[in-house]
Amino acid sequence: MEPRVVVPQGDLGGIAPEVLLHSLSDGTLREACRPLILGHRVALTAIAAELGIAIELQSVARAEDAFSLPPESPVPVLELESPMPTAAPGVPSAEFGMASVEAVLRCANLCIEKEADVMVTPPIHKISMHLAGYPFEGQTQILGETCRSNRYGMLACSGDLRVLVATRHMSLRQAIGKLDPRFVAKQIRLAHEAASETLGISAPRIVLAGLNPHAGEGGAFGDEEQLVLEPAIAIAREEWGFHTAGPAVPDVVFGQGYRGEWDIVIALYHDQAFLPLRMLPRESAFTVFVGSNILRTSPMHGAAYDIARTGKADSRAFRFSLERGIDLAKRRLTSA
Repeated sequence: MEPRVVVPQGDLGGIAPEVLLHSLSDGTLREACRPLILGHRVALTAIAAELGIAIELQSVARAEDAFSLPPESPVPVLELESPMPTAAPGVPSAEFGMASVEAVLRCANLCIEKEADVMVTPPIHKISMHLAGYPFEGQTQILGETCRSNRYGMLACSGDLRVLVATRHMSLRQAIGKLDPRFVAKQIRLAHEAASETLGISAPRIVLAGLNPHAGEGGAFGDEEQLVLEPAIAIAREEWGFHTAGPAVPDVVFGQGYRGEWDIVIALYHDQAFLPLRMLPRESAFTVFVGSNILRTSPMHGAAYDIARTGKADSRAFRFSLERGIDLAKRRLTSA
């Protein structure tokens, strides 16, 4: 059984529609899944024509109609209720933000209602989202609040390096202020559950990165390791039975993860996670939402307003995240 894949159109002001249309124009991917785009068919058709992307789209009234179509049919599109944006691409706009958030929310609800097996999200622009009145930090928060999970997160993967990001889009000062033993213990629990439930890894090797240089060097360079991180590891072990290594020296542990010595490295703040990840090929990296029954993958790049409609967008990263979403959905379906 091919997974039912829902794809929000992303932000029409950036490269999102280009990369998803390029990817779904490939017949081999169409045979591996049953796709449905949540978006504006007229706008997507115009973008495909403008960029010479050979893909046919058709409107459907319901998700179940889309998933019953044969692979050779035009790609189905379920129309959004928000107005089709008329703003020029490349500049943040409330129109882009409203449509992009609606598409993500509706895809999430299809997954929650078990009408779809996985959602694969192209990027949206945070400024456009905020202009539309949505205060979310990003798509991870949209999904977390939609599924009402009391703990959720994002696992960023590139090869054997898999990183759970404890704090995401916030200032470094805010991120450090958020760290306390109970909060970090929840991230440890989330990492263990993501490894076993989402990735299918039994007895996962999880390590917690330190915050300070040399992981504090025994208190010489900061005491957060002793006051926050070590107690968090103890809480996770005593309350839930999760054995976690660390706190590990931050400038060493990500290289160890890359070499496959750890299944998941827990990073404490955004750039601690993404500086090493950005050094690796973007076209073979993806993120996966963890902590709820929503299965969602996404490429590891932004909306790229600066190259929208120029034909320079590289669809390999989105295609890779789509393939990984299909693989994870198949694993979930066969193990159910």
